[in-house]
Amino acid sequence: MPTLRYQGHAIQIEETGHGAEPLILFNGITMSTASWALLQPMLEARYRLIRLDFLGQGQSDRPDLPRYDLAMQADIAAAALDHVGLDTAHVVGLSYGGMVAQHFARRHRARIRTLLLAATLAWADDASLAAMQSWTEANTAGGVDLRYTISIPWLFSSRFLAAHPGALDELKTIAARVDWPAVVRLMNGVREHDARTWLGDLALPVKVLIGTEDRLTPLYQANLIAGLIPGAVREELPGAGHVLHIEAAEAFARSIIAFCQP
Repeated sequence: MPTLRYQGHAIQIEETGHGAEPLILFNGITMSTASWALLQPMLEARYRLIRLDFLGQGQSDRPDLPRYDLAMQADIAAAALDHVGLDTAHVVGLSYGGMVAQHFARRHRARIRTLLLAATLAWADDASLAAMQSWTEANTAGGVDLRYTISIPWLFSSRFLAAHPGALDELKTIAARVDWPAVVRLMNGVREHDARTWLGDLALPVKVLIGTEDRLTPLYQANLIAGLIPGAVREELPGAGHVLHIEAAEAFARSIIAFCQP
């Protein structure tokens, strides 16, 4: 798939799948289009699957801006749908992507068939701000080694850590590949996020998905989102932490398939 040019910036888009229903996936903050690999077989069997890297992610451009605004990323997603010739799609946003998806719903409501918000925030509260600041300071003090070490309890459930101790080294190698200055710009966009005053204006089918051991985007945030959006449904994945695409990929895919229907 040719890259999209958005205001002079290259945006990576990938299209796969065998189904008629279109589904677009919005990445978490350090994810790329490749990060959905564990979900792809199940989703590609049922959907026309669209993945994109937002500004600052993966193979997309990483311009030197103070921050990458969530509203701008939402407009990039709308341009991506235009690029692949789609008027509407089911939308799934994970973590950072869930925040972008909230802005997408506010700015481009008519383009959404269903919206699934997974492991995400209604607003950047003090704990979220402190977590981002701790990662920034850890990276300054000890690079990726310290940054990754302090992120582990925020990202993974105790069950996953006990069952897969050898996976952490491999995941650390992946974490080391991200462009950290670009991640800081992405986080600066998150710092401005507060959808509490307008989530109640969204009138569309919404599911809020949360792992019960998610410490980064905790249950109270999922409850808040589901409570503010009229008619929203909420689903818990027992024992799952924040990185649903890694430690609960099959359950995540099943939840998407159950909700994102014609």
